[in-house]
Amino acid sequence: MHRILTILLLLVTVLPALAKDEIIPTPPDFVLDKQLPGSDPYWIERPTFSPDGKVLAGFFNGSKILTVWDVTSGQVLKEIGPDVHQLDSIDGLEFSHDGTHLILLRNIQPLRWLDWKNAKVTRELAIAADPKKILDYSFSPDQNLVAVATYKGIHLWDLKANKKLKSFVPDVPVCSVDWLEYTPPKQPKVRLLAYAKPLMGADTKWKDVAGIINIDSGKVTPLLNDVPADKKVEGKMTFFRVRWEWGGDYLLLCYWNLPPASKAGVMLVDSLTGKYSANHELEQLAVGWEPRYLGKPFWGFEVLTWDITGNPHKTAAQFLVPTRKEGLKILDTVNETVLPMQSMSINRARTMAAITTKKDPMSPSELFLYKLVPKKK
Repeated sequence: MHRILTILLLLVTVLPALAKDEIIPTPPDFVLDKQLPGSDPYWIERPTFSPDGKVLAGFFNGSKILTVWDVTSGQVLKEIGPDVHQLDSIDGLEFSHDGTHLILLRNIQPLRWLDWKNAKVTRELAIAADPKKILDYSFSPDQNLVAVATYKGIHLWDLKANKKLKSFVPDVPVCSVDWLEYTPPKQPKVRLLAYAKPLMGADTKWKDVAGIINIDSGKVTPLLNDVPADKKVEGKMTFFRVRWEWGGDYLLLCYWNLPPASKAGVMLVDSLTGKYSANHELEQLAVGWEPRYLGKPFWGFEVLTWDITGNPHKTAAQFLVPTRKEGLKILDTVNETVLPMQSMSINRARTMAAITTKKDPMSPSELFLYKLVPKKK
């Protein structure tokens, strides 16, 4: 883990430069590149960039059409219907490392590998994850393993051996999971899963609601038990999203209530000590998919929240940075009056964002590409 880098990042917003090349957190500016063909009455779900960033895939909720676009030209490369992919909706969409296949996840259905250029399912694996929904998932870096979060815990599958390896946090809902893998010098590889459980039904107390699992030993490190009382909302159905950041030194945990009772928020947890570090309330009621740490040249977190209970919809893309004195600090907010974001996906190079927009309940969901550049002061 890159603890030295983390310490520097925590200091950059409050200390003068210690080196010639000063690291200054700078919010991204969203510069319109193009609108992509197609719209949906409800949602264009899970816009997903290929590893090289050259193509983009998305699922049209209304028509059930899986579409692939060329990022440079904006042209539709392929449209694949439910007669091929066999999905009524989608819980997971991922490109294979070589970009030739789309990996499709949906409730109790088989995991499918779709050769998108030829519109052909080439492989299926009957993981039978959950009859309702796969709440989250995370692949190992080599895509040979996948962890799926369900209403009955986390299930780990070996995709090369076509078998289930083990389960974690059994028989309870797990709403978020994220994989981290690294190899310390002269030591064995470390494989970890961060997870979070929703607060629902009679269980709405913040007790062991998140944790870190060592995949090989099975050891679980509970998280969020040390959150101050004034920083958490108990007695409400609460969902979480957890993601490793900064090479694994910290975990970013977003949370929101259902039905919306208060504004969503975000917490930072030191993954080495398991201690709560910082918290900040966000602009709107629910967290959009998916929070992302943006490294150079931005050096901060981009988190999308929205409130779709009213008309028009309210949204806010917020750029946060950690500080020593103020904890998490919001440096920039882009709300619905500037760009009514429904969802946002950012490519690996942090140069382009695929953004769906929907202004109100009656307007269509549309998909745009925006270039990400440092915002000028």
